[in-house]
Amino acid sequence: MSQRLFAIYCALVGGLFAYLGWALGLGVTREGILRTAHKGALVGFTLAAGLSILDSIWNTRAKGPLMLHAAAGAFLGGTGGFIGGASGEILFKFHFSLLLLGWSITGLFIGFSLVGLDLLLSVDDPDKFLASKKKLIKCLAGGGIGGTLGGMLFVLVAFLYGKIYGQGLYWAPAALGFSALGISIGLFIGLAQVLLKDAWIKVENGRWKGKEILLTQAITIIGRAEGCNLGLFGDPNVAGQHAAISKNEKAFFVEDLGSRDGTFVNKKRISEATQLQTEDLIQVGGTRVRFLEVTKD
Repeated sequence: MSQRLFAIYCALVGGLFAYLGWALGLGVTREGILRTAHKGALVGFTLAAGLSILDSIWNTRAKGPLMLHAAAGAFLGGTGGFIGGASGEILFKFHFSLLLLGWSITGLFIGFSLVGLDLLLSVDDPDKFLASKKKLIKCLAGGGIGGTLGGMLFVLVAFLYGKIYGQGLYWAPAALGFSALGISIGLFIGLAQVLLKDAWIKVENGRWKGKEILLTQAITIIGRAEGCNLGLFGDPNVAGQHAAISKNEKAFFVEDLGSRDGTFVNKKRISEATQLQTEDLIQVGGTRVRFLEVTKD
């Protein structure tokens, strides 16, 4: 999956799962603040679950970790949706446009939901915690912006809908408004990760030519085994866990993981962790992978 496709899929998944949350919210019978809070919780729950699953697929997590991240994301997203819905209902009493602040809060929580579990699991590992913290900043920025702009779209849709069909509809379960909100949050979370990236790798030949992986984790595993971040299934010369790219505060390094055929950087076989420079060519088995880094002036 390319970076462009990742951002597009984030938008599509966001819209689809927000619509699902709206549909589930049709069964809510409570009134007042609790009504809108529960509707917000359902949208946050489904939206965060969908984006967490997509994020896990993008990072090639195995089925077990994927489901764990989806569950954690859904819980955090649902919590954010509940808080955002309740606060939006309260602010709405002062002016209907303040409703978008509630969705901004929801967007922030959904951004946090993609990284919350990683932060918790990496507290004892400084490198992993740093990587998770950097990703958190990007996801919070994307979620906050997406929630705010999506909230504006939601308010606009609700306002126009109210003008046509009558008042009292601003926080009603309007499918179009919720879908627009989900698309906005998903799109900006995806764009934030792509546009604010530090480094990434791109497969240059073979079955997976064109596949890209953002190097957002402390360690990125390349190999054929299930759960490898860059899974090169189909290359018989690639070991289960062939090579690893690690990062610290200053640089990225690649090392071989004891593979039979070895790992090469710019056609030279490496015997220890080797620092990478942008445009370096890594070869594992018969597959060539380009390392690319955003240069800082």
